[in-house]
Amino acid sequence: MRDLFFAAPDRERPAARATAAAGPARALRDAFEPLATQAIWSAESAEGYAAHGLDDFFVAYVRQRTAPLGEPAPLVAVTAMGVFAYDLIAPQYLAGLAAISRADVVRVRTTAPGATLRRVLADEDDLDARAGAVLDALRRGLDAADATSRPLFAGLRAEPWPDDVLAKLVHACNQLREHRSDSHLAVCAVAGLDPVEMNVLTELYCGYPLLEYTATRGWSAEKMDAAVGRLRARGLVDDAGGLTVAGSDYRHGLEEQTDAMQQSVVDAIGDDLPMVTAELHRWSDALVAGGAAPVDPAKRLAG
Repeated sequence: MRDLFFAAPDRERPAARATAAAGPARALRDAFEPLATQAIWSAESAEGYAAHGLDDFFVAYVRQRTAPLGEPAPLVAVTAMGVFAYDLIAPQYLAGLAAISRADVVRVRTTAPGATLRRVLADEDDLDARAGAVLDALRRGLDAADATSRPLFAGLRAEPWPDDVLAKLVHACNQLREHRSDSHLAVCAVAGLDPVEMNVLTELYCGYPLLEYTATRGWSAEKMDAAVGRLRARGLVDDAGGLTVAGSDYRHGLEEQTDAMQQSVVDAIGDDLPMVTAELHRWSDALVAGGAAPVDPAKRLAG
């Protein structure tokens, strides 16, 4: 399954409103996405999981992502992830519980990505010092971040920090990623969207063709078609399978509400935000170029 996400798109992605209209919080998220997800993509992370008996990519993804919750019932874990079908995730979740302890998966997730950054960014000048400056700013943002109704973020916040500055940088970015993800799920839930509708709106907002991304979340053709029909009936999706003007504005409004839920983070980072965003963007681009993260720009935007 990993190869599916690392494949280059078979056509040029259209300009995405997610990028063109990004506010500061969204731009920060897009800058760190490849870096924040190194526990999913990197060779060092895969080797670490395999050393503990977990050598299945998708099982490892589910296990490490849900580990901040402890070891709850499958429904709790799947619901916290938000946009995946239960029948896809629950078996992976249970297989992960059987394969590796929570302590071991957390240890790998928080430490192995630092080794990936050291390998891929080996030619960067003053890397530790620059990463430390970015980390200091991000930790101010994390200190200001509210954990209310954000279960994955709260779980990550409770975990111990690794020792290496580059591993700390990834851990900080992962926390901010889940803070935004939890926030966005809350915004969409208040709007009355179900998980399939969330996926459809996001994929079109981020430059995917209709259902290309949603299908990777385990939903049946019947449920996907029904969701598209509901969105089309509301005037949000057109007959060609793209967002209408109203649909684009509606989805962008959800993004702006998500940004508002991260305003305290942006304010706490303060005047360092342009520097932080630029550094993270450049390091993330290097990870993509080095084969340590997917190349598809739509995947980077959609998560």
